Amino acid sequence: MKILNIIGALALGALLLTSCANHDLIADRGELGQVLPTVDWEQSSKVVKAGNYAGFKAKYYTSADRQINHSEVWAQVKREQTASATSKLTTSLSYNKSYSVTDTVRSAQSVATFPHSAAEWDGYEFVLTDSFPTSRTLAPVTWKVPAQWDAEKFSQYYPEGFDTEFVDHMVEALTKDSTYYNDLRGVYITYDFKKELFEQLNAKYGVNFPTETETDKKSDAWFTQVKNAKGELVDEVDHYYYITVVNEQTTYVEIANPEDAPEGVNVFPVYKSSEWLFSRYSDDTGGKITTVRAKYMPYWKDLISTIPFVDWIYDSSNKVYNVDFSRSYYLQPTFRVYDTEGKVGVTSNNEEITLN
Repeated sequence: MKILNIIGALALGALLLTSCANHDLIADRGELGQVLPTVDWEQSSKVVKAGNYAGFKAKYYTSADRQINHSEVWAQVKREQTASATSKLTTSLSYNKSYSVTDTVRSAQSVATFPHSAAEWDGYEFVLTDSFPTSRTLAPVTWKVPAQWDAEKFSQYYPEGFDTEFVDHMVEALTKDSTYYNDLRGVYITYDFKKELFEQLNAKYGVNFPTETETDKKSDAWFTQVKNAKGELVDEVDHYYYITVVNEQTTYVEIANPEDAPEGVNVFPVYKSSEWLFSRYSDDTGGKITTVRAKYMPYWKDLISTIPFVDWIYDSSNKVYNVDFSRSYYLQPTFRVYDTEGKVGVTSNNEEITLN
């Protein structure tokens, strides 16, 4: 009795291994131990132009007591999208924002059906040499460094809020401190801010900053040196400062004269400069350091926040907008053979097709 049980178990195991070689029994609506058509195929190409046909050569057979009804090609569509934008209004601050996503845009479905009569018997199995269609709507899409801005394309290709997040990053990076002092200065000098905007911000913050719009005049307004009697630009000492550190917090204490400092502290010069700047000698670097005074930074933050996304990414040298978008589609096909009882054999040796 034990011997019969062992033989029966081995036979059942062999049947299961044979049936599972190329198929998912559950996915094919089968029951354990069912007889399915045995299926194999070779695809002609891994790359096909969207709208053209993809060729294949399939081979299949089933048991002697079964009959084949027809075969089908099923395909699932996968989409890959990447998009990025790069800042060009600044130099030291080189920012690139990007995103990518891969998703299934169409679940597996039948794209072609072939009658069993189309296959030929080669003495061992049925052979079907044919092709299945692809869709022209799945052609790849690219939009890269355009010379003309297209707001409609941007809204179609980029996720909602991408431009807002980009601008927020640029504004925050330039105004959270003076790490990108030269870039902030450069944006102020070169960007075409309107006089009315300067006037509005002056009224809002109660300051009297220059309202000049010409580049050279704005450059002169943002000064850290003055002309001496010979007309040379020099660092002119305006007053002095010393440093205190309390609970690891550094404070720069500004004083009119060195003798106003507590005894024993090191005193350094503060150079004459625009009202919103703190231009000082640093003993750490052995030279001049200039930063934007913290109390005036909200003014500059409001100012550059008015710059639209397209101006941040415009490359004035090459006269293009630095965006880069691409969309590609891929077919994930399978070949399926149906017998007259509705049992389905499905290929496992499938190759993804790139549509170009």
